[in-house]
Amino acid sequence: MRRLFFVFVVCMLFAPVAYAGETDHILNILLKKGVISEQEYEAVKGELKTEGEKKQVQLNTKIAEAIEYNKPQEEGDGEWAKRIKLSGLFEGEYRWMESRDISDKDSDSTSDLYLRRIELGIEAGLTDWINANAVLNSEFIGDDVNQGDEKITVDEATITLQKEGFPLYLVIGKKAQPFGVFENHLITDPMTQDAFETKRVGLTLGATGPVGLDVSASLYKGEEQMDHLAGSALFDTDNDDSTDIRAGEAGDDVGSYILSASISPIEDHIQLFAAYLSEPGRGERNNTVGLGFTAGIPGIEGFRFDGEYMKALNREIYDGLDETFKEGAFSVTASYAVNNGDRGEDVGGATFAERLAHVLEEPLHFAVRYERFDDDDLAEETSSWSAKNRYSLGVRYPFYRDKEKGLAAYVAAEYRYTDYRLHSSLEDTRTDNNQEMFARLGVAF
Repeated sequence: MRRLFFVFVVCMLFAPVAYAGETDHILNILLKKGVISEQEYEAVKGELKTEGEKKQVQLNTKIAEAIEYNKPQEEGDGEWAKRIKLSGLFEGEYRWMESRDISDKDSDSTSDLYLRRIELGIEAGLTDWINANAVLNSEFIGDDVNQGDEKITVDEATITLQKEGFPLYLVIGKKAQPFGVFENHLITDPMTQDAFETKRVGLTLGATGPVGLDVSASLYKGEEQMDHLAGSALFDTDNDDSTDIRAGEAGDDVGSYILSASISPIEDHIQLFAAYLSEPGRGERNNTVGLGFTAGIPGIEGFRFDGEYMKALNREIYDGLDETFKEGAFSVTASYAVNNGDRGEDVGGATFAERLAHVLEEPLHFAVRYERFDDDDLAEETSSWSAKNRYSLGVRYPFYRDKEKGLAAYVAAEYRYTDYRLHSSLEDTRTDNNQEMFARLGVAF
């Protein structure tokens, strides 16, 4: 018995530094030398196996304790990272224009290379019905034409209260207010957006219903749409400061509002939009109506048509004039997406989320767009000029996409032709059309 105990102790001393096969080798030597018998051989192996199992259980326990120790102390500590989403859109752009200065008929061509847009979005889902969103933005960096100043601004910042399945929602903050969809498949913005986009801090109360119904009422302060129209470069302002064409003083009350509605009578094929906007104006209220649609062709996948029309119903009188001019803009786009099964369902182009969705979700696609600006005889009555027709043709190709990780890189190109209506007094000095080429490289995440 003492000899058996001695053998067991020897094996245990060697076991920590030996493999299981080496321990068996030692026992075999002892058996052959006659140091131990067959019974003692089997007894020692059994003891060693039992002891090894105990040590393995102890080791597993230690590992489990270590894992548990390194876990976050509170369940909620690790969930904040899941609630915050970071996204971005970076776009570099090249532009060529046939006429450097359209006010000079003999002007030569010009080209430019710049950063069109750098955007960083932060979205935080505080609960399943409270969502906060902010977008930091810098545009036209290095662009001599649009005079980008490289400043980073808060382009969007909203708080949204909306629970899935509940019809009512509320949005407060700065964003493109719900007047106009501005669906865009090209590099440049549609003419309707150039003229009528209304980005302002506002409050929107809305409700959703069957067949894609969405109705809302929005309230904001200021005369943002009219200021945007005055700076759109779609008609002559005869002044470096385009806002000077507006007579009188701006109001200082929250008196602007928008009524908006959309519906999808044929799911996945037709969506209709309508909106009415009213701003205090200077002397008279400025009222505008907008209508739009997006439609697919049943049985022909990949094709889509998008159209929008906006028209002034009432306008203030511009400085130095004695009558109002009720301008309007129309835009229609036909697009075709290759491998349409990957095409996203998002519609619109006024917000960061909509632009990002187009880049991340859409496959190779082609688009052609026709637009017209109606100045209501403003150019004729003021002996000046205004944009008339615009034709655009473009393609966008995502050469890299990882849908699971939400990453994409793309290239795009666009040709744009604009003709202008001129008063007869300008025909000898000013060009009546301009051609432009755009090329873009963008990344999104």
